[in-house]
Amino acid sequence: MMPTPVELLTIGYELLIGKVVNTNAAWLAAEFTKRGYSVTRITCIGDNEDEIASETKRAIERGAQIIVTTGGLGPTFDDITARSVSKGLSLDCVINEEALKMIEQKYSSLNLPITPERKKMAELPRGSKVLRNPVGTAPGFAVKKGDFLVVGFPGVPQELKEMFKLYADELFPPKGEMVEFFVKARGVPESSAAPVVERLVKANPFLYIKSHPQSSEGSSYIEFHVYSVTSDPRIKSACERVAKELASELIKMGAVIV
Repeated sequence: MMPTPVELLTIGYELLIGKVVNTNAAWLAAEFTKRGYSVTRITCIGDNEDEIASETKRAIERGAQIIVTTGGLGPTFDDITARSVSKGLSLDCVINEEALKMIEQKYSSLNLPITPERKKMAELPRGSKVLRNPVGTAPGFAVKKGDFLVVGFPGVPQELKEMFKLYADELFPPKGEMVEFFVKARGVPESSAAPVVERLVKANPFLYIKSHPQSSEGSSYIEFHVYSVTSDPRIKSACERVAKELASELIKMGAVIV
């Protein structure tokens, strides 16, 4: 069985101009991979309603079963993710009473009134499950449309991480794990090893091999990662076998395994 495909839509002009580093995408990709999902695409979009809506549609057309958005859930004029996702899913964007109550309680504890801008954070796609934000004020949402699940998280990294941990088991139950084996080789150029890597990947399409040239204390070596995302113990064994075969082939080429 192939891992469930996930697409990440990271939203905000601050990402596109380099003002903010997109650490959310890397963190989410790692978390989904650990849980046995396959992140097939990461897209960075500005705060543009039509672009967010169209990318939501395209992700579904590409076969993503889970789409996760980050950013654009706050009170400012350019926080338009919920409205844009609603448009992409052909759903109404409406005041969610549960979300509004959460927001009212947050601001009441701060002795602050509910303004139109703050109330806007309760506008979510119709039928959404509200995701409580234990750190900030903007709630998230999870909405099903047919076989697809779209989940919206805030863009503030601490808020995103706490909310993901809070709802991951419910929304993204573990379906496997990332199985990974390492081979470190010195004395062989990456270009010389490339045909061996290609042959092994073609013969074992359920896994992937990535080579990473490294240097440490004046010496250089290549670190090969042999990995797969799976729940099948047979594939785990096969990954180990391929890693050993790769090491053997590299030794034949004069490499030293370190």
